[in-house]
Amino acid sequence: MVRIILGSLLAVCITAHAADRGSRLSDLPVAAQGRILEALRQDGNWEQLAELTASDGTNDDSFGVSVAIDGDTVVVGAPNATVGQNQQEGAAYVFVKPSSGWENMTQKAKLTCSVCRAYEHFGQSVAISGSTIVIEGAVYEKPKGGWRSGSETTVLLCGEAAISGNTIVCGYGSNYTALAAVYVRPKAGWKSVKTYTALLQATGVDDPFSSLAIDRGVVVAGDIYYNNQAGSAYVFVEPRGGWGHQPNVLPYQTQTATLTASDGNINDFFGWSVAVHGETIAVGAIGNYGGACDALYGAAYVFVKPASGWQDMTQTAELGDSSIGEYGNFGYAVAVQGNTLVVGDMLGDNADNHQGLADVFLEPQGGWADTCSPNATLSPSNGQESDQFGIATAVSGSTLVIGSNYSNIGQKGAAYVFGP
Repeated sequence: MVRIILGSLLAVCITAHAADRGSRLSDLPVAAQGRILEALRQDGNWEQLAELTASDGTNDDSFGVSVAIDGDTVVVGAPNATVGQNQQEGAAYVFVKPSSGWENMTQKAKLTCSVCRAYEHFGQSVAISGSTIVIEGAVYEKPKGGWRSGSETTVLLCGEAAISGNTIVCGYGSNYTALAAVYVRPKAGWKSVKTYTALLQATGVDDPFSSLAIDRGVVVAGDIYYNNQAGSAYVFVEPRGGWGHQPNVLPYQTQTATLTASDGNINDFFGWSVAVHGETIAVGAIGNYGGACDALYGAAYVFVKPASGWQDMTQTAELGDSSIGEYGNFGYAVAVQGNTLVVGDMLGDNADNHQGLADVFLEPQGGWADTCSPNATLSPSNGQESDQFGIATAVSGSTLVIGSNYSNIGQKGAAYVFGP
């Protein structure tokens, strides 16, 4: 009999018959698989499953500076990659989980931009939802035969982007206006899109949004410049009639709520990173100094939607890691799905060599609460000083992806897949 134990609690028993067949998780009933994965997840037993690299990677490509995952597909940005003769034009790479499970591998496809030029640094922002990938303003739709190298389906007139289902939100306008454009996929497909469906603007804000996230009908936008760079985040909720149908607020839709930190100070850079899933929002503040966890730099804040809906509020919980060495960037990247929240710190670790790390926090049974102790701390198997592991984070189900854009010989970069 093989047993997986969560603390002193016997969580799952696998019969000797299953053990005789190799105890493969896939051999068990779906319900049993779910219980095992949950037990492993709650106990923080993630392990590195794969190292993802670019087959044509070269020195200083910054591969891993951005990552995204949905199901079995991972996207990794490399904004300094050479495309043809164009140095640092940038590209993104697509990886698909093999039937045998994640393993060290190179890309399934390389995505490039037909309108990009040298030194454009395409790939600083990547996002995926289902069969659609967005890299900054470029939209890619999965071909019938599966992902393959090529250029975009269409290009939207905007910058950093996020996607959920058939809706894309991305930075829009000049450097002096906090605007985001919402695009909804037409029935004829993304190629037929003509213009944005709605424009989102935070009232009283003149600076561009520094981060964006979307989950279904909720958009979150970070603003690190607010109030002497103390920072804030804005929540935009899709109106009942759909995006672009908010009466008497044309031509812009203004925020539903403003989120701030109760202990915010100047230069906290609250809003450096944002993530949203369901009723939970996470916000990173890389400049938070000497906060609740005695860390010199960085904190992450969790906001849970009130019963009456999103409203101006301070955090439900503040997260940190009291074991991190000096001068980290805790909160540089955040990702959330369900009750799992991942925080990247590209300069922190316990040895003060700035290899970087990623902390995993699990929502307690009683709900999110302040803590300085993550459930797990992730690091790569081949990590070195100043790898910047944790510069990007993503989560889908029980699978985590962490970017490390300075890892490997020549700082080619890598992305690491973790799971139970």
